[in-house]
Amino acid sequence: MSDRTIQNLILSHKPYLDSIPKPLKIIKAIDKMSRCRTSAMGTSVYVCSKDNGTQEQHHSCRHRSCYLCAQKKRLEWLEKQKEKLLDCPHFHVVFTIPHEYLALWRFNESAMSRILFRAAQETLTTLIGDPKYGGVCPGIMMALHTWGRKLDLHPHVHCLVSAGGADKNGDWKALGRYLVPSGVIRAVFRGKFQAMLAQGLREYEIVLPDELTLAEFWRTYRDVYRKDWCVRIEERYEHGKGVVVYLARYCKGGPLHPKQIVSASDSHIRMSYLDHRDKRVKVQALEKRVFFQRLLSHVPAEGLHTVRYLGLYAPAAKVKYRRCVGSLGTLDGVQLPYGEQLRSMVVYCKTCGAPMNLSHQLWRPRKAISINKEGRRDCASGPVQQHDESDHANVLRKKANRYSSG
Repeated sequence: MSDRTIQNLILSHKPYLDSIPKPLKIIKAIDKMSRCRTSAMGTSVYVCSKDNGTQEQHHSCRHRSCYLCAQKKRLEWLEKQKEKLLDCPHFHVVFTIPHEYLALWRFNESAMSRILFRAAQETLTTLIGDPKYGGVCPGIMMALHTWGRKLDLHPHVHCLVSAGGADKNGDWKALGRYLVPSGVIRAVFRGKFQAMLAQGLREYEIVLPDELTLAEFWRTYRDVYRKDWCVRIEERYEHGKGVVVYLARYCKGGPLHPKQIVSASDSHIRMSYLDHRDKRVKVQALEKRVFFQRLLSHVPAEGLHTVRYLGLYAPAAKVKYRRCVGSLGTLDGVQLPYGEQLRSMVVYCKTCGAPMNLSHQLWRPRKAISINKEGRRDCASGPVQQHDESDHANVLRKKANRYSSG
């Protein structure tokens, strides 16, 4: 399959995509990805250093959900992580919200993302900061993923946690083979997430969908409290390289790899996925409406940081971090697997192989997007919008009446 498979799918179904209601962030994503590396994005013209002709390269759209733009960004991101991560063992911890809250997530994507990040962060820092479990400030890198293997909605946060941290004196202290008991971390995460969710509702940061009454929400809230939540602590990695490479594949370029597209028609798209239950590759056929609804629902909200650094890796902990780097070093000298190294971006002549020099660039005027022209495509009734946050400006008038009794 070509790297342009997803782009070609969007282009071939663009009349359909243009006809359905959708929020502004998805309108922008479709517009950018459909024009990526075409003359519509502008062109750089290179001249052979041995005068064997010129060569044109069309510009990338640089949208973070675009697979075509992802390769270079992913390799650049990997190089930066090597410079940041401490050269020590790391734990991989995954926090997942209960499926009962998926409707809330679709309607409050940004707010629910913040709650998930904060609840996971406070769970880790509170427990690892407890003398019973180490009493240190660890380095934490967090990455938000919203998709499952079938492109369905499955919000979870991957956390890379250093197996040690700075003690109260600022010195490095290593942790043992195990992070914290799984039952303890699940209970603490559940309590913190639930408390933050209730606070968000009271402060009108969380808005209930029209189909969910306040009484139904509190009933679900109580039911979820009785469940065991999903927090997975993977086996300790002797270094963070493996997890970082894994995260890089999903942090840049969206949830779907072009190789997963098996076939496509006017009505259906067939895609492969790895079933985690039996570890077998399977194929599912999705109606084009369902396929694009799932694919585009994972476009991040504008301004949402999907990767965050906390604890020793936070900018505010520079003094402690540098002291630990002095004791351990970083992964800067570690060789990444073949295919994950950042390669030179020099353009070479196709005729003689000599390096080419940039001559000039041609830019196309940016296309303005009119909401009125798009026919109110941010309305919540569309098949894509139901997997996205609501327009909070349109629901402010309802808040006081809806929650006055809560």
